[in-house]
Amino acid sequence: MDAEELQLILKPIKEAIKYLEMKNATLADCFLQLIKLSYSIKNLSETHTTFQQQCIKAFNKRWTQFDFRLYMLAYLLHPLYRGKGFRNQVCRKVVYWAIENIWIKMDGRENSSSKLIGQIAAFQQDEGEENFIQQLALKVFSITPHNAGCERIFSVISWYMNKRRTRLSVNHLQNLTKLHTYYVSNAKTELKYTAKDMNAKNDEEFYQLVRNGIYQNINDEIEEEEFDGEDEDYDDTEDELVDIDEYEKFGYKNNDNVLQSENYFNFVSREL
Repeated sequence: MDAEELQLILKPIKEAIKYLEMKNATLADCFLQLIKLSYSIKNLSETHTTFQQQCIKAFNKRWTQFDFRLYMLAYLLHPLYRGKGFRNQVCRKVVYWAIENIWIKMDGRENSSSKLIGQIAAFQQDEGEENFIQQLALKVFSITPHNAGCERIFSVISWYMNKRRTRLSVNHLQNLTKLHTYYVSNAKTELKYTAKDMNAKNDEEFYQLVRNGIYQNINDEIEEEEFDGEDEDYDDTEDELVDIDEYEKFGYKNNDNVLQSENYFNFVSREL
């Protein structure tokens, strides 16, 4: 192992650490550094296969510890990157994951979810009142890398736990907490007229209605167009109808001979 090849690996690691420590770092920046590190490992000299395999094993171990779907969403929404280099279907899976795990928790419904899918598919920045892609992007980019794995970031009172609390008095916090507790405890009586036209008997049924509505048109859309940023050199075989449970599976079996990032990212894309 010569010094130049060792530097090839250490440099992106150093840059990734630097970005993580920056106050204005975003998840998209961190994901880009991971991709750069993957590229460096992939291009190690074939004469050092043992060292390369060790690097791949270490990288894959850390990759699985990331909530990489959230990082890929940030990379997709970033105006400089826009998901460039993603393999076929990755953008679509990221978007549907985001709708189910983030957008719905932001009070998104079937109509707005469909519009959001269309906005991301066309990737046009709509400046109108219903700029759903902007709302989702602002939510994702408000997350700093060190707390990206915390589910409470999307909870109702998550903002009590971050820097905003320094601008709230104790009395204000107490009043907000009382209001939140009251409405949670009395949701059935206070919100009985909400969504009265829906046939859902409880929150879970309502969630399923929204979920099924989101996926209802996937099979029609999947043959019509691909998201911007997907490389044409990696055309998939004939698309099959989508099974929701199977479609939501986002992982691949771990293989220490291949970088996990290669399952999602095309390192030979002409866009890079």
